[in-house]
This record gives sequence, C-alpha cells and structure tokens, in this order.
Amino acid sequence: MKSINVIVSVIIAAILAIPSIAFAAGVGSPASPDSPKGPGVFSLKQSKNLDIKVGGDIDLLFGRDIKGNGTSVSGAKITSGQWYMGKISCTLFNRFSPYVELGTARLKAKWTENGQDVKLESDTNFAWGLGGKFLIWDFQKPKIKLITDGLYRASELDAEKGTAGGSSINNLDKSKSFAMLREWQIALIAAGEFDVTGGKSEEVLGVSTILPYAGIKYSDISGRFKLEQSTGNFYNPGKIKSDRNVGIVFGCDFVGPNSVSLNLEGRLIDEEAFTGGLTVLF
Repeated sequence: MKSINVIVSVIIAAILAIPSIAFAAGVGSPASPDSPKGPGVFSLKQSKNLDIKVGGDIDLLFGRDIKGNGTSVSGAKITSGQWYMGKISCTLFNRFSPYVELGTARLKAKWTENGQDVKLESDTNFAWGLGGKFLIWDFQKPKIKLITDGLYRASELDAEKGTAGGSSINNLDKSKSFAMLREWQIALIAAGEFDVTGGKSEEVLGVSTILPYAGIKYSDISGRFKLEQSTGNFYNPGKIKSDRNVGIVFGCDFVGPNSVSLNLEGRLIDEEAFTGGLTVLF
C-alpha cells in the first residue's frame, strides 16, 4: 500500500506541474464499473449489489479545434485550460455505475475575427458533470470487458483578460465577458484484465491488477465566448462547436489490493488530451 501511495503522489505532482493544460473529458477512471474490487477501504459496502466510490480526475487537453458561426470568424481553438474534478459514484449489480462530477475549470481560447487575432483567458470557476458507465459484456476467456461511458459536463466562466491584434483589450467589462461551454461524449471501449501478481499474494509496485483499454468516442461541445469593453465594443466568434467529433481513447487502470485504482488515459484525433485519476472504493 505504501508503494502505490508513493506512485500516486509522484504522478499527481507531475500533473500539477504541467503549465499548459486544457479542456477535455476522460473516459476511464476507472475503466470498468466493477473496478476497483474488494471490501472497501473502510468496509462501508452498502450491500452486495451496491458500493460507493469516491475519486478525483485531472483532465488535460493540448489543443482542440472548434468552429464559430460569427461573421468573418476563422481559426477558432481552445488552446489551454484545466478541469479539476471530484467524482462520486455507485455501482449497481456490478454492471452500471452512474456518477456526478463537481470541481473547477478554466480555459484559454483564440480565434480570428475581421482579420484580427483575438485571445481570451478565463478565470477559475465552478464546473459540474453527470455521467454513467455500463459493462456491456464480460468475456472470461480471454478476459476482456466491453464497456460504454457517457458524460455531460458544463461550465460558465468569466473572462479574466483578452487581447486583439496582439494588444491587451483595455477597459474590459468583466460582467459582460465570458466563456460558456457545454460538453458531451459517448465512448465504447474494450478492456483487458490481467493479474500481475502471478497468483501470489504480493502485489508488484503496489499493483495487483491492470486493465489496459482502448476504443472510440463521439464528442461535441457547444457554447459562446465574448470579450466586451466598457465602450460597448466586443469580440465574439458566435456559437461554437467542435471541428472534429470522432476520436480514439486508450489508457490503463492500475488497481491495488486495497480497493484503490489509478487511471492514466490519452485521447487523439478530435482532441489531444490526457487524464489522470484516482478512485477509492469505500
């Protein structure tokens, strides 16, 4: 248990040290509704068909192209930001896991409007999400799970500052400047399950089971960005949506013997993204 605590601490510290991170939505953490397994760290399992899991995710994205329907708008992109989300979920009948996410978010975005390069940077503000994970099929030989995950997530952020044509926007009216985002996605993944102890009681580096997984996802975002000066002049790309919707996802759960799971995940094509998450079964 000490080994996995050290590993988790190092990975979380490395994630927090990354200076450029942006909006994204993870699929795993954990990959399967029935993971992690065990009696729970405090043995608070409610019944054989219901257990409670608490965790946290850090979602990082290094670029996502978007479209704005405003006049003379092009080159829109979410360039950096972050989601720090706490998560609580339960597992029903060892197959379905609904969950709620609460946390904070911030972002940076850019677009070209009437020939001017515009950049927006938001503050850090409240974000929330609702989702569910369902184990479609659990093959025994070979040990492969087929899983689907769906998520809706939202945030309404105030614009902290902005630039236009390379110069800072003076007299920014923060009460009328904002970045509003709505995001949803659905994913289908296949996950393997491997006992790394070789049937022995001792775990390897604090890990007893690994669940590597990969799959595809469909996602979209909608919302609005606006930078308005006190004079009434404003910059606005119009309604935004994703430029690409279909992507791939791949990752791995590292499960300890004491009802703790660490998740690492990457996503490509529609977004370039990374997620780190920790889940504890109670």
